[in-house]
Amino acid sequence: MSEPAFDTSTDAGGLGGAGAAEPSRLVDTALLGTDQDPVEVLRSRVGQVVSDHPGVLRLEPTLLGAVQSLARGGSLDGIQLVTHGRVVDLDVNVATRADHQARATAIELHRQLTALVTQQGWVPGTLEISVLRIEEPA
Repeated sequence: MSEPAFDTSTDAGGLGGAGAAEPSRLVDTALLGTDQDPVEVLRSRVGQVVSDHPGVLRLEPTLLGAVQSLARGGSLDGIQLVTHGRVVDLDVNVATRADHQARATAIELHRQLTALVTQQGWVPGTLEISVLRIEEPA
């Protein structure tokens, strides 16, 4: 596996702040084609990890998340992903299954998403998992 290639020419520390490198300059060449936006690839993988968890019934978008997603032309999916240089902040909103413990699901998702962000060559920032509903699966 190749090492992620970082362009930190505008960010001396590589961790964000004023003049931080654009997130699109972070590329894991083993995982991405040249035309894929790494932020969108990460967003997609976050969605896949969350959706695949047995305790998650579905992603649960919020009104604020919907407004922010529409403003940036994104999807209404319950995932807010913000980058600051190489640092990724995640806010994930879910509906969980009543036959799984909501807290255990949130703790496991936190662990899995922290690992995913790191594996993709980013630095985990804040990561919040909000359980907005607990429902019986249909």
